[in-house]
Amino acid sequence: MTSLLKLFPLLCLILLNGCVVKNIGTTVEHTFKGDYYLSNEKYEQGRESFAVEVAENPESSLANYYYGRFLLQDGEYEQALQHLLKARTLDPENADYQFWSGIAFGAEKDTKKEEESYRRALAIDKNHLQSMVYLGHIEFRKKNYQKALALYSKALEIWPESPSALYNRALILHKLGRSPEERRAWLAYLSLYPSGAKARRATQYLNILNNFTYRNHKIGLRTITTEKIWFEPFVAQLSFSSHDSLNLIGTVYSDHKSGKLQIIVYQKNNEKLAREKAHAIKQYLLEEFPTQDSKKIGISWFAEPQKFTISGKKLSIDESVSFFVSEDS
Repeated sequence: MTSLLKLFPLLCLILLNGCVVKNIGTTVEHTFKGDYYLSNEKYEQGRESFAVEVAENPESSLANYYYGRFLLQDGEYEQALQHLLKARTLDPENADYQFWSGIAFGAEKDTKKEEESYRRALAIDKNHLQSMVYLGHIEFRKKNYQKALALYSKALEIWPESPSALYNRALILHKLGRSPEERRAWLAYLSLYPSGAKARRATQYLNILNNFTYRNHKIGLRTITTEKIWFEPFVAQLSFSSHDSLNLIGTVYSDHKSGKLQIIVYQKNNEKLAREKAHAIKQYLLEEFPTQDSKKIGISWFAEPQKFTISGKKLSIDESVSFFVSEDS
């Protein structure tokens, strides 16, 4: 009996370690599985799987957290919030749980508790990137531009390629009238994210500042953003840096069944160079898209600046290339 009593602490330790190993294994399994379903956008499978996990382990913070994430994805915000709040109650020092509770509060239009959740997450982890960005969004909506700008700037120190922080930083600088910084901010955004609706808007803001590094072109029903078409100095030789932009133009136009691609070149006080540049662009497109009919690409040139209006502001560019699709004649 005495020997059994001596062995009792060791047996307890072995049993306890077994429970710890089991808990760690469950945690790793939940994390791996949850992240897999989310990153691969297998939301329905993830929801079904974690519904079972929550039923079997109702006191698991991870199971409640992932189930809440999948419910959010399905738009079931009230139910998602219940599980996310339970996860953060079970593990209040987890910044991710605080953040996603904030997202759920936001979906439920409770902006006060949404903001509180982001601040709680940052109190736990001062470098929690998502909370920093979303708190910046809240300050932006409240027109606290300096506070929002500080949050976005700090977020960009952590992740310099954060698309929303880059875009909103530029937009705040626009609202504050800080044009030199705004110009650089739009260029930073467009250098990383040169396509989509935000890129088109960013290009408009940039053009209004008399910077035409990027331009929008209406190709049929689509409006696409490209970098300016560059040439070598004083000649009509296309710069290699413009090949990607021209390839995008050619690819988008190739999807159209009708209409004629029009290329217009403006070169102030130099008609000969304008004409040569127009021919050089057409020749490049025909070489890169050999199935394209030469008659389906029209060219024009002018020895004057291009003039146009954006948001009521009249703009002028001394040398420019524009593209659009006209109806077949």
